[in-house]
Amino acid sequence: YVNATEQPWAPHYRMYDYVVKELPQLVESELPLSGERAVSGHSMGGHGALICALKNPGFYKSVSAFAPIANPMACPWGQKAFTGYLGSDQGRWEEWDATRLIPGAEERLPLLIDQGTADEFLVQQLNPEALADACERHHHHINLRMHRGYDHSYFFIASFIDDHLNHHARALGLVA
Repeated sequence: YVNATEQPWAPHYRMYDYVVKELPQLVESELPLSGERAVSGHSMGGHGALICALKNPGFYKSVSAFAPIANPMACPWGQKAFTGYLGSDQGRWEEWDATRLIPGAEERLPLLIDQGTADEFLVQQLNPEALADACERHHHHINLRMHRGYDHSYFFIASFIDDHLNHHARALGLVA
């Protein structure tokens, strides 16, 4: 969920623009929607949901994530992806890392994050504690829920999706 600056990706890999601009524009032009938005995702998609919300104050009413890659600058997957898409200058990476975006966030949407303790990616890749620490230091509300025994699977998502849907429904004014 970045706009690539490195070859061969730079001309066409604009995932961030697609998710934040093109996709909402397409969906809202075809369906009778209110124009209010919420964003959620799982794993890399959870990372994308977080940065999209943090980089676009006022665009989303709520954000949530399942097992997001919360601090990609500090994990092997993120370092590999950021080097490939953004180059080796880590200063350019910061605008695509949720943990690094928290201090300057203009809007303080509460973050709902669910994470399984048996997730095989938790220790090396996901780093939700870094995000929670940044939120605490900068007074950004986070509800990080650790679930004993759950992994990275769709069963994990299915187990807690109702909470996320209700989180977004409340923010969108669809339920009390």
